[in-house]
Amino acid sequence: MISKKVLAQTVFWLMVATLGSRLLGFLREVQLAYYFGLSDMRGAFTVAFKIPNLIRTLIADAAISAAFIPVFTELLMKKNREEGSLTQAWKVGSQMVNLTFLALTFIVLVCELFMPLLIRITTPGFAQNPELFDHTVALSRIIFPIITILGVGGVISGILHSMNSFAAPAIAPIFWNVINIAAVFFLHQRLGIYAAAWGLLAATLLQLFVQFGPFFKLEWSYYFKLGLHHPAMRQVGILIIPVTLSIGIINFNALIGNFFASLLGPAEVAAIDSAFRLFQLPQGMFAIAIGTVLFPTLSSLVITQDLKRFSNGLQIGIRQIFFITLPFTGWFIALALPISKLCFERGNFTAHDSQMVAWALIFYSIGMAFTSANTLLNRGFYSLKKTWLPLHVGIINMILNVLFSWLLMKPLGHGGICLAISLVSTFNFFALCYLMKREVKEFQVRPILVALLKMTLLTLLLAFISLETWQWCAQRLTDSFLSQVLSLASAVITSTIVYVFLSYLFQFEEFKRSLILIQKEKKS
Repeated sequence: MISKKVLAQTVFWLMVATLGSRLLGFLREVQLAYYFGLSDMRGAFTVAFKIPNLIRTLIADAAISAAFIPVFTELLMKKNREEGSLTQAWKVGSQMVNLTFLALTFIVLVCELFMPLLIRITTPGFAQNPELFDHTVALSRIIFPIITILGVGGVISGILHSMNSFAAPAIAPIFWNVINIAAVFFLHQRLGIYAAAWGLLAATLLQLFVQFGPFFKLEWSYYFKLGLHHPAMRQVGILIIPVTLSIGIINFNALIGNFFASLLGPAEVAAIDSAFRLFQLPQGMFAIAIGTVLFPTLSSLVITQDLKRFSNGLQIGIRQIFFITLPFTGWFIALALPISKLCFERGNFTAHDSQMVAWALIFYSIGMAFTSANTLLNRGFYSLKKTWLPLHVGIINMILNVLFSWLLMKPLGHGGICLAISLVSTFNFFALCYLMKREVKEFQVRPILVALLKMTLLTLLLAFISLETWQWCAQRLTDSFLSQVLSLASAVITSTIVYVFLSYLFQFEEFKRSLILIQKEKKS
């Protein structure tokens, strides 16, 4: 089992790698905004990428890893007690790679064949514009093969994570973003938005190859078998159905949002996507990093029946996620327009486009902390192999999302669609906490809620200080790019100082743990 010191160091460096990847991903989004704004073609690309991204999440990426890691970890833990267990682990890993490749390739071929029907069902608003519809279909057919590539990569990542090897899966997305950026930069004049689609396919292949280096260093023994009757494979099969559906709830909700946004127009679809990219920055950097590192450890604690440490680790992880992500909620709500303007407003991206993205970002950010915490809570259930429980909540989520989107879209436009997702994420968090407490008596909800209340009040103060500081600076500076940077930086730095000082003054436990993490990194 990974030690506390190594765990802290791994989380730290994984956050650094993830930050690099997210910043490059954000630069990629800025580049698309510069060249294509919120044009119809940008909307077509957004839809073309969103559908395979949904299927990838449902089947190929996190779902396979989440169902596979607990089973594979259990086999690895037996290797010192039972002769041949490591061989069995490699066999199961090989069989999972083989089965994933064949199943996802079949899905890709079917979707390629029926792509016009798929686009018509998921994005009905685009069907009214034949040219827009045709481009969306063509772009989707280019991008769809990434499902198979990411599926195999998901299994490889699961094996590496189970072996406590996190570097390659964390670094691979950096290469992914570099290739994407380069493809658009060099080919956009000749291929237009299609440069982004071909770049996406090439980058996904490279991302897979990057992971093979450490993969082979693990003395992997590959077996060309399916092993459908292997007990471990049957166990993965039992787990993967509910995991696939429950992990895909966020993307199902995104697809529901895409459905309603298409009725408003391609600009609204693209605006929601740009806001979502900003929204994902803190979630990807902190919540996913913490969840990725803790998941194998939580699985190990469940296997050894140490539920007290399991519950303590899960609770601490959730509180730490709240402490780190809530400030971003305050900044994104208070400074949505200047952030959107600074990040995107250049080239073909207009002031009106900035307002549309800001409107979506405000409502997205309301549920940011809960969406981030849900990432870890879901993995807690997967560690317990209670994979059906998040699914039950997810089904209710989808129903609520359809209802809220339909009701809120009329008065709030595309912002109402984002608010619906935030409300669903909030409901999801409290429902999962209730279910976790019911399944694991040692899990304490009250400390989480008390900490959440304190940090929410502190976040409101942070948002107020941020807005006031930005307005004071904006009134005294010009509207140049440098002035925008200085105004936002002043607002963020000032509010951060207050947030950190009050966290220290009131002795927030989450603040102390962050200091411990920093001190460990300085000593190492």
